[in-house]
Amino acid sequence: MMHQSPHVVTIAAPTAGPTVALLGGVHGDEYEGVIATRWLISHLRSALVKGTIRAAAPAHPAAWETTTRESPLDGKNLARVFPGDAKGTPTESVAHELTERVLKGSDLLIDLHSAGTSFEMPFLCGFQDDGGSVAADSRNFADIFAADFTWRHSGKPAPGRSLSAAFDLGIPAIYTEGGGGRSVRHDELTGYADGVLRVLHQLSMVASTPSRAKSSVRVLGDGNTDAGITAPASGYMVSRVECGEQYMAGQVLADIVDIDGSIIDQMRAPQAGYLMMRRRDARVQAGDTALIIAVKDTR
Repeated sequence: MMHQSPHVVTIAAPTAGPTVALLGGVHGDEYEGVIATRWLISHLRSALVKGTIRAAAPAHPAAWETTTRESPLDGKNLARVFPGDAKGTPTESVAHELTERVLKGSDLLIDLHSAGTSFEMPFLCGFQDDGGSVAADSRNFADIFAADFTWRHSGKPAPGRSLSAAFDLGIPAIYTEGGGGRSVRHDELTGYADGVLRVLHQLSMVASTPSRAKSSVRVLGDGNTDAGITAPASGYMVSRVECGEQYMAGQVLADIVDIDGSIIDQMRAPQAGYLMMRRRDARVQAGDTALIIAVKDTR
């Protein structure tokens, strides 16, 4: 029988302190967050000196069992239905359970995502910035996490996300993305765990913290994978820029070619910035989201 309810693990240190919520595997085709969270659970049973960890990984068991972004039970995307509904569909019920058992009463949410099956992204930590105090705390934690990129998104989080549920509860929240593609990279997996430990150290919840060898690149833009630069024509996308690579205004990011390799159309950068997401499947239809970009954050 397919599991529906997430298994929530709670670790309480001998000394009271902050409560941090950890989610991994909100999407069932994103392995990195689940593996990193499960390693952290094992490590923190003896390493946590203050406060409480509440973790669910995989957060969406039905999607995890079928390695899919949406649930096989109702076709819904868990990252679009928060805070959920106890009497709703299976996915809405899972969102409700996570909101009630993991998010509520927490002082910080860390949601560990990656690019999944269909996309490719650099290792990043993102947060929403509406100019309020919760956003300021989120930015601070994203800086401490210190991924290769720190991605600031202006305004409130889009509805249905774990971050929007946290926002409505007044809880600071950050999330990660990584390479995805159903592959797990050592540097990213270590980066996920080390980033969480750096945040916990800042909160005095662990005694030591891993160092970070290089500084994070700060970028600004919309991180919604449902929107971005769309393919201007149907054909095959031929990338000219790698994920995480910096480019200039007007530079060709990708060609759309036909089956004979002739260029049908091109996607050019509207301004200088960084490529933050690329569709993996080269075969595209006109209107498919193909790329997501961000500009340098000068704030």
